[in-house]
Amino acid sequence: MGGFEVRYLLDTGVWLRAVNELLTIPPETLRLLQTSGELFGLPAISLWEIGKKVQAGKLPLPKELAAWFKDALAPNLTVLPLTLEVVSDAMRLPEFPVRDPADELIVATARVHRLTLLTTDTKLKGYRHARIQYFTPISEDRKK
Repeated sequence: MGGFEVRYLLDTGVWLRAVNELLTIPPETLRLLQTSGELFGLPAISLWEIGKKVQAGKLPLPKELAAWFKDALAPNLTVLPLTLEVVSDAMRLPEFPVRDPADELIVATARVHRLTLLTTDTKLKGYRHARIQYFTPISEDRKK
């Protein structure tokens, strides 16, 4: 990876915001996401989550899903696979505050790879068994 290492994992919502809703990301987080040479991890389950939202009609995309993925997977983004270690860790997350299996896999991916998870999920904000960096998205009202 060119001398740089991945330090952050984007959750699905942060990745989607970075691609489709850049103005909803606060300046300090945006600076991090746009830092030259910074590499980010993306859990493989995020691809599935986006696909399911599109399939259910809950997420309109400006282009066909495969083309959107191709554009959205920027060169500074590495898709981290769903591995035995990730699944095993997801099955034993202590005091996990969310009942969403995808969130379990995302947090487990961060833990297994020793990454800080960037998220807007308020339920994960105070989760002390993983490194979490939470940010509040900028609402339509605050952007004006």
